Amino acid sequence: MASADARSRKRSDSGGGGGGAMVIFLFVVVPASVFAAPTALMFVVGLIPTVVAAIIDRDPEKSAPLTVGPLNVCGVLPFTMEMWRHGHTLPVAMHLLTDPFTWLVMYGAAAMGWIFYYMIPPMVTNFEVLRWQSRIESLRDKKVALIEEWGPEVTFDDEALVQHQQQLAAAQGARR
Repeated sequence: MASADARSRKRSDSGGGGGGAMVIFLFVVVPASVFAAPTALMFVVGLIPTVVAAIIDRDPEKSAPLTVGPLNVCGVLPFTMEMWRHGHTLPVAMHLLTDPFTWLVMYGAAAMGWIFYYMIPPMVTNFEVLRWQSRIESLRDKKVALIEEWGPEVTFDDEALVQHQQQLAAAQGARR
């Protein structure tokens, strides 16, 4: 019962499980495809890699489509603007979509998004590891300087310091 409550709470926190996408589809994409069919055709064909990224990404934050999508849109926009310049008609859109260079640019931009998606997280991780290793070395150097200045007692925690003082007192008592 508790897991069902947690699932419903999680679904309500995340926006209702896809209802927002349906609203966007009904109120933006459908009218756009009616009034701007050539542009809609260009975007539907050109943004297939982004749709695939959204479908296959299991991450709840959907970082794959957030990485691939903007670059994919950047690959589609030049040809959409070219279509607008030469007449916003379906034959112009079809002419652009039959050009292999159009496909290369649109899907090549999406491929760059996938490269970023797979390459940047390991690079950031390696940078952070190196940064923290440097920080650890710096702290070790400071620890050595403190030991040289104050003696080895500064390296003990409270319990170890109490035990050390008891050992010193026992050793001094045994000498007497």
